[in-house]
Amino acid sequence: MAYRTRRAGAALLGGALIGVLACEPAAPGYGEPPELDHSRWEPVALTAEVVTDSEFLALPKEVEVVGPYLTLIDAAADSVITVVRRATGELVRTFGRRGEGPGEYSGAWSIEPVPGSENAIWIYDFSLLRLTRVSLDRTGRAGQPATRMVHLSSEVIVVDPVWVDSTVMSLGLFSSGRLAQFGADGRLIRTFGSLPPGDDEIPPAVLQHAYQSKLKANPSRTRLALATRHADRLEIYRPDGRLVAAPPPLFGFLPKFEIREDDGEPAMATGQDLRFGYIDLTTTDDRIFALFSGRTRRGFPGRANFGEYVHVFDWDGRLLSVLRFDSDALSISVDPSGRTLYAIRHDPRPAILAYALPAPPTLVRLGSR
Repeated sequence: MAYRTRRAGAALLGGALIGVLACEPAAPGYGEPPELDHSRWEPVALTAEVVTDSEFLALPKEVEVVGPYLTLIDAAADSVITVVRRATGELVRTFGRRGEGPGEYSGAWSIEPVPGSENAIWIYDFSLLRLTRVSLDRTGRAGQPATRMVHLSSEVIVVDPVWVDSTVMSLGLFSSGRLAQFGADGRLIRTFGSLPPGDDEIPPAVLQHAYQSKLKANPSRTRLALATRHADRLEIYRPDGRLVAAPPPLFGFLPKFEIREDDGEPAMATGQDLRFGYIDLTTTDDRIFALFSGRTRRGFPGRANFGEYVHVFDWDGRLLSVLRFDSDALSISVDPSGRTLYAIRHDPRPAILAYALPAPPTLVRLGSR
């Protein structure tokens, strides 16, 4: 049974519903401290180089490395997609009007590079349940930059679809299963994996919303990483749906919410003590980089969904190191060589930042924690 339509779910995932905080499921440590302490992991401090803070940036919310480019979703710009040259920070082009037609976007949510390509991307619109393939070398020409569109067949909201060979793997507000698999034509094939932990009385779609997560594949598409937005929970899957690892959380907090009715349907409601966990994710074939907040809404008004720490794991779920940025970041993406992390900041002005990463041999493998 679908507990929420895709348009209503889109509003919820966009943060429109704020309710009274509740205690079920409960987790210790809520409210205080306003930000979780990472000192025991001896974070490696990183200093940013500004790629660009030019005025063409409005309020970018996602960055993705695509060959020589940085491709952004910009929530407040005239065009939805912004393409910047990685080496210089110069604006290459913008495209994507707001709307529901070809080449238009109503709720642009994520960008995924097309495997093996340096100039093609998939843009996912969660309001339209539509994947659009775009060739960046065509967007500056007259005519339609979209080369293919795939509509996902689902009655509920679907988030973070990732192409794995000829199928699409995705998270969503499904009534069963943690992940879903869609065919190349958008047809739902199956759901798999266990629902997140919670009381049996919690409707599955509400539970899925509470455990809203980010999904990323490694470049070779042999593993999938899933990091939870309101908990410090990481899961690693094979493309066939088998769970590979679920490492012990660093802090051990769960989403804090209550169930409310919205238009006669059960919905998730949260309050000022809600703590943010993993807010973005990027990968190489040997490492997972998970941007972490650890902040409560009350402690960081308007900034709880930003973070300055990056937890680095291998694909067996072992924590390799903790990195610390010198600015709050909203989104991250790693270059194919694994040498540079790119990040989006909003304050003191919107900018794309570049952080040089320590070489993998110097990363300290931490002991028991």
